[in-house]
Amino acid sequence: MREGRRGMYCFAPYGGWYDQQLTKNVGVVPYIFHKEYGFHSVMVTGRGGPYPSLDTYVKGLELARMESPEQEHLLDYMEKQAEDMDVFVMHGPLPFYYALLERYRELRPDGKVYLELDPNGWWMNRIPPDQELFQRFLSQCDVIGVSCRRMQRYLSAKWPCRLDYLPNGYYDFAGGDVHVDFNGKENVILTVGRIGTAQKASQVLLEAFAATAPALPGWRLRLIGNIDRAFERGYKKKYFERYPELRDCVEFTGPIQDKKRLMEEYRRAKIFALTSAMEGGTPNVVAEALYGGCYMITSDIDGASDVVDDGACGEIFPIGSTRALADILLRVCRDPKRLLAGGQRAEVYGRENFDFLKIAARLHYLLFDEPPRNRISGNGMGV
Repeated sequence: MREGRRGMYCFAPYGGWYDQQLTKNVGVVPYIFHKEYGFHSVMVTGRGGPYPSLDTYVKGLELARMESPEQEHLLDYMEKQAEDMDVFVMHGPLPFYYALLERYRELRPDGKVYLELDPNGWWMNRIPPDQELFQRFLSQCDVIGVSCRRMQRYLSAKWPCRLDYLPNGYYDFAGGDVHVDFNGKENVILTVGRIGTAQKASQVLLEAFAATAPALPGWRLRLIGNIDRAFERGYKKKYFERYPELRDCVEFTGPIQDKKRLMEEYRRAKIFALTSAMEGGTPNVVAEALYGGCYMITSDIDGASDVVDDGACGEIFPIGSTRALADILLRVCRDPKRLLAGGQRAEVYGRENFDFLKIAARLHYLLFDEPPRNRISGNGMGV
């Protein structure tokens, strides 16, 4: 510990951090530890940027750029910074981290190790739980956080260690957060993410909307995010050739970087749809949509129950099933009472369970067995 304050260092696996990660769980946790608890928080990266979020949203979070992401450079850096490295943060149970963790434990036997997991069943099932190196890796972690309850239960039955539920939450970068005006919501179905990638399965939502649009006059579909180039040149072009009548009600906005503008999109949409074929844990956009009071519709990813509060604020459909999604859209878009009740529950549920300040307070307690000395009291995060 230097200068009377603790240091938190987050090492990027296999290359480095992207700017957009700095305003997601990867960067928000160390940012909160810096802003709220006075930590010296550092993101260690082998990638060169640019990083506009450092000045716009996470001011005070530091970036340490390595000459290269090779492990030898990271080990050298760790040797030099060990005195300040009170918390060593890793993202994923990756062999990349094994040597780094071993050296950290040699240098700082008194230090704390946080392993953050955004796991899915496919990835976790590829790890042999009885492998000696893997078990040693787990045993050297002080806190292992899992971002969805289904995977927390599943891995707790397989791994010889404690796993804590620490979801990806929402942090109000824009300031002046207000509750949702449900009377001002519009007939909009919203999705946010990397549009057109195989993982996000955007075509499932687009085809379901095309199948239901004739029966749902006045409804619009808005897709926010970077668009995969091949998807844009191929599928998107053909989609509007097949459904020219949808050009005025299907909108591809591109990415929205401004956090205030993005939250306005959530707050005016009645429905948020997640159609992913696979996700790690509970996606960051889920907390944003819940705070925006959206009725939640999701494919049956590992975190699906967390997304819809076990059905209290939304519905789940089988992965890849356009027909099942279309059936849900037809039903809920014609049921304003259901949409209102689900949206109102989503907002309450989001604030109760996905407030990143509360999540960070819980992590602080798990790491140091002491309440953080700041304005936050309580954590509201049952295990």
